[in-house]
Amino acid sequence: MYELQLTQIIIFVVAGFALPALGMILLAWVLQLVLGYHRPNPMKNQPYECGMKPLQEAIVQFDVRYYLYALLFILFDIEIIFIIPWALATDNLRNIVSGNSLFLGPIEMAIFLVVLAVGLAYAWKKGALEWE
Repeated sequence: MYELQLTQIIIFVVAGFALPALGMILLAWVLQLVLGYHRPNPMKNQPYECGMKPLQEAIVQFDVRYYLYALLFILFDIEIIFIIPWALATDNLRNIVSGNSLFLGPIEMAIFLVVLAVGLAYAWKKGALEWE
């Protein structure tokens, strides 16, 4: 009985989110086909329409260091996202775990921070944080 209700709820939620989104995408596509103005010509197909001829290719490779910095930022940003609720939830660990282990939460958090510190030390040693 409950499985049928759960299945109905899941179908209702999926349909509730998917159908309006797909309907809006389909509506935008149809309106673009009906009302869109599309007449390509050689001038329009150039990379820039500012009146100047392009000096180089439109696709320019960027430095990998930007990607590395972004990755490290995301890593340590997510660390903060995990630590704040974790610190607030350590009071409840005493009630959940049998016995009086008062230091379970801080020990887990220390292990997590040590793993992140080792990753930071590795990135630092490899020169990922140096900008020339």
